[in-house]
Amino acid sequence: MKLSACMIVKNEEAMLEHCLRSLEGVDEIIICDTGSTDKTIEIAKRYTSQVFSDFVWCDDFAAARNHAIGKATGDWILTIDADEAVAPGSLALIREAIQTADKAIECRVKSVDSSQVFYNIRVYKNTPEIKWVKPIHNHLNVAATDRCEAMIVFGYSPAHTQDPDRAFRILKKYVEEHPEAGRERYYLAREYWYRKQYNQAVTELDSYFPKASYIPERADAYLMKARCLWALRRGEEARTACMYAILNNANFKEAVSFMAELSWTDNADAWRRFAQQCTNEGVLFARTVAT
Repeated sequence: MKLSACMIVKNEEAMLEHCLRSLEGVDEIIICDTGSTDKTIEIAKRYTSQVFSDFVWCDDFAAARNHAIGKATGDWILTIDADEAVAPGSLALIREAIQTADKAIECRVKSVDSSQVFYNIRVYKNTPEIKWVKPIHNHLNVAATDRCEAMIVFGYSPAHTQDPDRAFRILKKYVEEHPEAGRERYYLAREYWYRKQYNQAVTELDSYFPKASYIPERADAYLMKARCLWALRRGEEARTACMYAILNNANFKEAVSFMAELSWTDNADAWRRFAQQCTNEGVLFARTVAT
């Protein structure tokens, strides 16, 4: 089975080489540059001749990723970003997995400081039926059929500072054009949360919940709402929202720990004991929390 690594990049001279070194052993590296003005293309060409600059950026990550995979000749595709790297030994696990996998393989993904760990589809068959969808926080149009323990480690690229409002801008436009949007409202609320615009975040979350069916995401959304309400000094509402997070997933350690923070002393001690038993099974993002 031939394995192609596909990437989209822009002004990633600080991160790209570390990523490309971790891909030693793949059969093909496809790099689509979307308008770099630094040494990104020069660095890319040290590792592959398959460097393209023919995609015109249009605030649509799915379109860019689909453009990249359209140039791949491998049987399977590994999607990776410039601020990520495949952990040592993980390519062998991917090679093993693609021998028997059906369509799409989840891999472990974690932050460089290990504060976040989750599973995400990163390896999938190179077939016209499998495509990326949605302009931001894009995902494949198929569900995972297999899982392997290969690890991809992500950091934070300095390139993000060049357009810090990119995700916010794309999400706002998408939600305005698609009032029925669900998942995108969750991510838009998160952008408001990052900016400490708590009332706007709560408004987006309240529009999100009637459309939401993915339990891990619903639980995370209720926790976000609880944090926003707590910041707005609406304690009773914050406790209610946090309880909904726990009702969606009783193993959500961060939510149970936050309930301790929201509670009076006697209850807080009990919630901390409960948090120590939580496994984070079924959690969207397992973030490190103190208990």
